[in-house]
Amino acid sequence: MKRGCGMDTSEPGSAAEEEEEKAPEPRPRTRSNPEGAEDRALSAQTSVGNRSEGEGEAASADGSPQGTATAAHGTAWAGPAPHTEVQVKTPRVNCPEKVIICLDLAEEMALPKLESFNGSKTNALNISQKMIEMFVRTKHKIDKCHEFALVVVNNDATWLSGFTSDPREVCSCLYDLETVVCKSFNLEGLFNLIQQKIELPVTENVQTIPPPYVVRTILVFGRPGCQPQFSMSEHMKKMLQCPYFFFDIVYIHNGVEEKDDETSWKEMYSFFSSLDTKGTNYKYEVLLSGPAVELHNCMAKLLAHPLQRPFQTHAAYGLLAEDEPPEIEATV
Repeated sequence: MKRGCGMDTSEPGSAAEEEEEKAPEPRPRTRSNPEGAEDRALSAQTSVGNRSEGEGEAASADGSPQGTATAAHGTAWAGPAPHTEVQVKTPRVNCPEKVIICLDLAEEMALPKLESFNGSKTNALNISQKMIEMFVRTKHKIDKCHEFALVVVNNDATWLSGFTSDPREVCSCLYDLETVVCKSFNLEGLFNLIQQKIELPVTENVQTIPPPYVVRTILVFGRPGCQPQFSMSEHMKKMLQCPYFFFDIVYIHNGVEEKDDETSWKEMYSFFSSLDTKGTNYKYEVLLSGPAVELHNCMAKLLAHPLQRPFQTHAAYGLLAEDEPPEIEATV
């Protein structure tokens, strides 16, 4: 680790005891209070982890999301319940990240269906390249100790850029990429490649000792009806259950149900959800024919540090619900 790259271990102050003893009146449901999240009982809050004590988001198996996936457009639909055999409590620290960005180069990524900012049509590959560059440069400004690697995925996975803290090195490999016709998605090969390139950190006490770094993979995937080649090995299971490894997904699909003999995009999304054995990964789905800004919004939500962000089902990014327009518009 470079000099001057310390970890932020500061913790928010606890609320006054008399405030905790009072039973607050239920607040209306808004984006900042989704489904009355702040009005839950104290026992329910404890299952998600005591934030003042620096516990991680997967503090208990009971607090993990039970198969509910939040879509990029704010809707939710039921997916497979994640495994609950792993219970993790980690310090909420801003340690360095090793981010592996995996970009899909399937031919669907080149279809000009996304609606650009000026109303013209563009493709998902072009928008993905821009949002990845913005993500890397923004994360570098937040903490210059973060490192990034770039992997392209077609029929196989190829490691283009090794871990570097210089955004220019990653961005130099990001463009001039061509899509190809992909007959399969070798997810197992992708995990094997990642396993060869990383070493997962180990601490003496997961609950109290901050790790020297965490490893996060962000997969930008654009194949709606492609069944992945995947067989869960012991090495993959160990990696997915590691409290310092995260596997985030941005899934771009056409929104159309496939033929009976093909895998639908919902089944693919459910499959990705089933890989989340700890309930700490973030998963987004974006319509291929929708506005390009949806992709940028998803990537912006992934800027948060994986040890400091809540469960995805508990995350809220707005102040008001969609059916409650603001009375006054403020310009800043």
